[in-house]
Amino acid sequence: MAKKKSTGADSGFVNPGIAEPKGPDYVVVELRHDCGVAYSSTGFDGPAEVQKTTDALNSVLNRFKVKQVKSHFGMRAAIIRQRVTAAPSSLGKPVSAAFAHSGFLQIVPRRNKDAVNLAKALNRADSVWKAVVAPKPVPAVAPTGTSTVSRNFEPTQGYLDSPPDGIGAIDGWLNHDAKGRRVTICDIEGNWNFKHEDLPTFKKIGGDLINQLGWKNHGTAVLGQMVGKPSTGGIVGISHAARAVVQSSVISGVWNTAGAIANATAKLKKGDVILIELQATGPNGKYVAMQYWDDTFSAIRAAVAKGICVVEAAGNGDEDFGLPIFNGTGLQKDSGAIVVGAGIPPTNHFRFGDVRRYRLIGTPRSRIWFSNYGKIVNVQAWGWHVTTTGYGDAQGGASQNRWYTLRFSGTSSASPIVTGAVACLQGHARRELGQPLTPKRVRSILIRTGTPQERGPGVPLSQHIGPQPNLVRALKTVRRAGGPVRRGGRP
Repeated sequence: MAKKKSTGADSGFVNPGIAEPKGPDYVVVELRHDCGVAYSSTGFDGPAEVQKTTDALNSVLNRFKVKQVKSHFGMRAAIIRQRVTAAPSSLGKPVSAAFAHSGFLQIVPRRNKDAVNLAKALNRADSVWKAVVAPKPVPAVAPTGTSTVSRNFEPTQGYLDSPPDGIGAIDGWLNHDAKGRRVTICDIEGNWNFKHEDLPTFKKIGGDLINQLGWKNHGTAVLGQMVGKPSTGGIVGISHAARAVVQSSVISGVWNTAGAIANATAKLKKGDVILIELQATGPNGKYVAMQYWDDTFSAIRAAVAKGICVVEAAGNGDEDFGLPIFNGTGLQKDSGAIVVGAGIPPTNHFRFGDVRRYRLIGTPRSRIWFSNYGKIVNVQAWGWHVTTTGYGDAQGGASQNRWYTLRFSGTSSASPIVTGAVACLQGHARRELGQPLTPKRVRSILIRTGTPQERGPGVPLSQHIGPQPNLVRALKTVRRAGGPVRRGGRP
């Protein structure tokens, strides 16, 4: 039977896939401190009393046809000669670094294959403390690239961290078991990867899928932030115990966002959540939130009236919803939705396209330059540097089912963070109170307990996008929100 080739797994990463440096094999020799032997490029020498020792060492060099002998530490000849003249009495005292280093030398044989036997021969000499073939190091990194399991990206999901940087999702899991249990989230957009390794089983409840990779990546990224499965690899969603369904905004071949919201409302129950991951071009030629249009505004109000929380992306048009052109529209009226703007994350050095240098673009939790803003924008979350499923810039490969990204952005990345927080809050309320909170109370809690918006260069607080959810504080308000407290085990 052929001997099985070692992978190095039993001794750590012995070779991270980087080639060893080229160069001759050589032997590193350490002489004993008290041997009285010195050396030069021509070999070993010393006083008459060590002649027999130096002759034996030089015989070894001749036998292996040594090409070079030199100081391993680059010591000057005068220092090396002191090894011969040092009084034996002085060796009972601590040895100086210079004297110790003077005893190390490099011996390079003419043939690489002789290095091992040369070291063995020198180790038999009484004057030699140790002789070894010099190692050839490689950088201390682990292999990367393809693997049988996906890499763990959870450490890069900073939006899960404690406030003020993140929303405190991890704290919510550990201290309140708030993971979105008994809550259904419906994502409304265009397509999703139903087979991604890090997403739970979910179904489409209506609409026609848009057969484009961009739409599929977008939907996959959104779901990952909310319901990504906890495991040893990939990412984990904020409300990973929640159930997910999806609804396309294309119905019978035409765009119909209001119809998509209405269908989702019919399928969901009080305490569930609808996420509107869409924007469209408004009267100024810029993207605005979907509630600008009356039919969508009406559909949102109906969902909220049923007790369903609606989370809506504010859009990425750098648009001021307070402008006169929006008077009387849904951008200046309360639909009952939780409208989400995009803020700058704590990792606020961004790289743009082919620009090689990273730029510091603002203050964390200040409005990111493309986010829409105004009175109806209630809360914010990370608008850049969001790690989730899809796209493939963090981990690509032939299978889209194992794609991950570190760069999901926009109000599209901010809205799922808020949606996850809403699902955690409602799941917690179901357990503690025996019923979910009203959409109005959920929105009020997120605003009241959130980490405040910050001003930044060119982005004053008047460009309102609201606070970032603080799930730690929000969950603590649930017992005080009214209603009977349910005791006992987990529902």
